Amino acid sequence: MGFTRFLFSLFLLFFSAHPAVALQSDEGKISVVIDQAVPRAGARVGVGSPLTLRLPGFQSAHSGLFLGQMIKVDGKLDQMILLDSELQKVLFVDRGKVDLNRNSLQKILRPYPQIDGTCTGYALHHLFAQIGTTGVAGNAQLAATFSTEFGRTQFLVRAINDYYLATRRRNSILGIMKGYGKEFGLRCQKKIFDDAVSAIRHVQEKTSRGIPILISFFIGPNMVDSPYSLQNFSDDFNANDPRQFLDGRLWIPRKIGERESGGHSVVAVGSFESGGRSQFLMLDSDWSEPRVWDASGYLGGKVDLKNLEFYSCDGAE
Repeated sequence: MGFTRFLFSLFLLFFSAHPAVALQSDEGKISVVIDQAVPRAGARVGVGSPLTLRLPGFQSAHSGLFLGQMIKVDGKLDQMILLDSELQKVLFVDRGKVDLNRNSLQKILRPYPQIDGTCTGYALHHLFAQIGTTGVAGNAQLAATFSTEFGRTQFLVRAINDYYLATRRRNSILGIMKGYGKEFGLRCQKKIFDDAVSAIRHVQEKTSRGIPILISFFIGPNMVDSPYSLQNFSDDFNANDPRQFLDGRLWIPRKIGERESGGHSVVAVGSFESGGRSQFLMLDSDWSEPRVWDASGYLGGKVDLKNLEFYSCDGAE
């Protein structure tokens, strides 16, 4: 009886170990190989790096892009963000559910979901927190502010108060950012563009260096659907379970002639090309995960560019 069990164990060991793909599928993990490391924001593997991935239950490998190692506001690793180009799907993958060397991956902040109509206060927080996350600019005061829960909470409350309540700089994004910039060793600026190409290039250049950009705009009456479906890849992942698909709607800049339905602010933290179109990775406080903007579409056509504002901060000279 013991010898029979021994033979059966050898049989299981052999057939479970070959091929490796079957083993990965059995474990319920996504197997990822970075095909080309594109440096961004001081990281060896940045947003937009081409990769090949294999999902559990799929026989063939798919091409895709690395969209960042998402971290929580306290700096703890959270989820990988992977784009499956063939399924047109963005996956938010629990860190234990992906086989990938995690050394020197570009970090992307998990946004705080906002309370009521306070998007600009949250966007200000996300912008400076993202600068602190990548460490590409700023001084010791910036690092200290975002290193503790007390500092992060105080800054969020301060940002909301400065934009919505305080009399000195109320509703002045640039004025508020310049004040913070003096504290954090940063030089902040505002840009408005006459054409979409220049606006897209500006975001691409800044985010490639790890500099996030706060984008403020008027919205139209309706949300649009994300160009990709968004799915949470967790321990109980099921590729066909609709409960794991996230809300893919977005607020985007209004078109000329559309009825104005208020304003919105988001933060661009990455840019990449997919399907021949420029895409932005956005922190939108309407959601607790980053979202993908089809920049070529959302900023093109009859978009109201004169009311589309771009704010960023570089290291002070």
